[in-house]
Amino acid sequence: MVFNKKLAIERVVKIVKETYLQSENLVVIKVDKKKFNDIVTNVDIFIERNIISKLKKFYPKHSFNAEESGKKCNEKAGDEYEWVIDPIDGTVQFVAGLYDFGVVVALKKNGETILGATFLPKLGDMYTSIKSEGAYCNGQKLQVSSTSNLSDSLIYVYLGSKHNKKEISRTVKIIQKLTPLVRGIRIVGSSSCASSWVASGKIDALINVKCAQGFGSTAGRLFISEAGGTVTNIKGQAQQVKDTLLCSNGILHDKILKIIW
Repeated sequence: MVFNKKLAIERVVKIVKETYLQSENLVVIKVDKKKFNDIVTNVDIFIERNIISKLKKFYPKHSFNAEESGKKCNEKAGDEYEWVIDPIDGTVQFVAGLYDFGVVVALKKNGETILGATFLPKLGDMYTSIKSEGAYCNGQKLQVSSTSNLSDSLIYVYLGSKHNKKEISRTVKIIQKLTPLVRGIRIVGSSSCASSWVASGKIDALINVKCAQGFGSTAGRLFISEAGGTVTNIKGQAQQVKDTLLCSNGILHDKILKIIW
């Protein structure tokens, strides 16, 4: 049977919205430390468990790789289809009552992301994409920005909770190099938000020096590619499973690479 990607994305959108709405009924937000200055809440756990449970009803033979519970491979089916889930990308902001966090669900086939959804609840934005079929926000097709001059660009630099001293130092150096040359540099703590904003043309590029799997940007990287942008690591090479990230409108990509290296 041919896998129905359109039906799958419709199911994902419904499940994500329903699950987040249900999570708002949790009376107490319990915060626990993971490591370094990273945190997890009972809301993260609730959303993750419920999304997995609901998806399994439709796709019992698929594998799952989630931010909080890790990878669970279906021994019978292997890794042909793997759901990647970040229940709250930007938990620090979520706990603080800020708007810049997202719920991310994406599906990979043999390691390649074929569809994804990112829900930004406080903004009411649902970003979706199916590979080779474009990227959308609330039904409107996305297109990356047409900014061609660095002096007109707005660039976001990701700095999350798990960055070590070396990564922080590298991030600061990049900010120092870029700041005099661009319209604005902003630090962001949610790659799901920032990658979605690159795809929608709100910002021109996103940089993350941390070598990681990038749960939060899994769907966003697909959005950017489908919206006409470019996604590589910070050396300009194709991304590996765990890698750094540079995504842009494509026009500015080589210009940014020359400056940060």
